[in-house]
Amino acid sequence: MRRSVQAARAWARARRTLVTLTLALLATLLAPASAAAHAHLVSSTPAAGSTVATPPTSIELTFSGTVTLGDDGVRVFAPSGAEVQSGPPNPHKGAKITQVLSATETGTYGVSYTVSSEDGHVIKESITFSVGSKGGDAAADARKASEVPRSLQLTFSIARFVEILALLVAAGGGIFACVIAPGWRPRLVVAALLVLLGSQAVSFIANGAILTGSGFFESISGEAIGATRDTPYGRSMLLRAIVAIVAIGPAVLLRSGVRVPDPARWMLAAVFGGLAASLSITGHAVTTQPTWLRMPLDMVHVGAAAIWLGGLVQLAYLAPFAGTYVPQLARFSRTAFASVVVILLTGTYATFAELDSVGDLLDSTYGRLILGKLVLYLGTMPLAWNNMSAFVPAIRRRPDDAPRMLRQYVARELVLVVCVVALTVWLIATPQPT
Repeated sequence: MRRSVQAARAWARARRTLVTLTLALLATLLAPASAAAHAHLVSSTPAAGSTVATPPTSIELTFSGTVTLGDDGVRVFAPSGAEVQSGPPNPHKGAKITQVLSATETGTYGVSYTVSSEDGHVIKESITFSVGSKGGDAAADARKASEVPRSLQLTFSIARFVEILALLVAAGGGIFACVIAPGWRPRLVVAALLVLLGSQAVSFIANGAILTGSGFFESISGEAIGATRDTPYGRSMLLRAIVAIVAIGPAVLLRSGVRVPDPARWMLAAVFGGLAASLSITGHAVTTQPTWLRMPLDMVHVGAAAIWLGGLVQLAYLAPFAGTYVPQLARFSRTAFASVVVILLTGTYATFAELDSVGDLLDSTYGRLILGKLVLYLGTMPLAWNNMSAFVPAIRRRPDDAPRMLRQYVARELVLVVCVVALTVWLIATPQPT
């Protein structure tokens, strides 16, 4: 009888949760949003693919949003292959860029441009125009100048994957020790912060190499570092590094096992929360309208992911002592379920804020990646609910078997979370549909 009553209550809670989730999802789908893609070239003078009668004295590039570029951000190749840009582009930041030319030849000119958009992404593309008639190899020269070596792009992507994973592990582990299991000495948080800083350095250098068109080791120079530092991505990276360095102190304190009073614990938790939020100060959240809603929701999204992933990592170390941490496990299971719900809701809103139509979910690589993330999130809902409603009671009934059950629980969800992070990095590097 008792079990049937408990099952009925659990089912009632599940129905209320599902109804609430459905209504919230409908609200996010119906909420007004304005999509904003990576900045892209809207027009040029001379126009791309056009033919003009006389050599132009300058070329004007108009982008869909504000871009930042360096002294060599625009390269113009004459039909003979000679570069004919004169001086740096003007201005270095804006939506409309002018590059003075010293062009005299007739034939086809190739224009290569490398810009950094406000969401932190680097755009390297090329266009052509002709003077008098078409001819020459400038188009191939411009395309080559706009290419990014696959090894360099792979280095940048791997560094970003490690960076995001380390940030979530560090931030979530710190919050776990401060709020969910006070007194627990968190593992891997200091190490994750150091890995975070190292991966940031690699991605910072790789980004500079992509911007300047140089090799990875060649970009460890003042010019390449300055090129990245002056971009939105570079500034956000430096701020995130500062927060990570600050977080090392609280991480060491928590690991030492020193008793931290309640007010101080919440202050330490705020440091780790700020570390998670720092991931949202660049990327799509800063260019998607309305930013006053999109950015805070993205911070909540990242924070929930950190609590989920960072907590799972801590549970892996807590497993041998699971029988003595049942209240903390119960608290985490409830928090993890709430985190998954928050991630799904904020992720759904972000999807429809960044895409112009539902069709983009299937018609674009960007949309399909988002759809993949949402499917993975939905797949975790039954797991999270089962962990909350059945896992903790099972541990209470069989404390001797708690370590094995906890390890299985952690392994299942960690695989899903790592897949989500991998899709996120792929998503970051993919242009939104225009």
